[in-house]
Amino acid sequence: MSEFMTTLHLRIYDAVRALRRAHESGDVDLCAAQAGEIEDLVEIAARHGVDIGSAYSGLAHAA
Repeated sequence: MSEFMTTLHLRIYDAVRALRRAHESGDVDLCAAQAGEIEDLVEIAARHGVDIGSAYSGLAHAA
């Protein structure tokens, strides 16, 4: 895996974890900010042909 792909996956993972923590604490504004970051990262992945679907499919159902 290239350094770009590794960094992208790590940033998505961190953003999803931060979103979960914000959700658990009830911080609506932080939830919105984290969701926006995840959307941006997913868009970057799509633009560069990075498949993130299989790596994160379980995360969507864990929240």
